[in-house]
Amino acid sequence: MTRLFAIGVLIALAVLLFRYRTNEKIQTGVIIALITGIMLYTIIIVISELIR
Repeated sequence: MTRLFAIGVLIALAVLLFRYRTNEKIQTGVIIALITGIMLYTIIIVISELIR
């Protein structure tokens, strides 16, 4: 549940950064963090389901 909350916060942050045209390096960092978070969450879910 905490991971979903963190991913939601990153999505909201990405929307705000793109809406207000912030620094391109910051935008890139947020997008990379968002994609990494979603991938890690998916991998953890798959592994936990395979263990069961």
